[in-house]
Amino acid sequence: MADPTVIECASACTVTVVHELSIPLLQLAPEQGEEIALAILSVWAIAWCIRQVIVAIRQSGASKEETES
Repeated sequence: MADPTVIECASACTVTVVHELSIPLLQLAPEQGEEIALAILSVWAIAWCIRQVIVAIRQSGASKEETES
């Protein structure tokens, strides 16, 4: 926990100290959030396409082995 902030005044005074927790992830503009979401979705879509190509290659290889036997 942070040390308390001590403020000394020459006369009677009221001081309000505000400590804000700054989390950059929560300070995104909607456009920035949209860009991040699009990037994540793009990576997922590319990975899915690569997986489908691999599955198709494996299936074609399996069908060739069955016809050769």
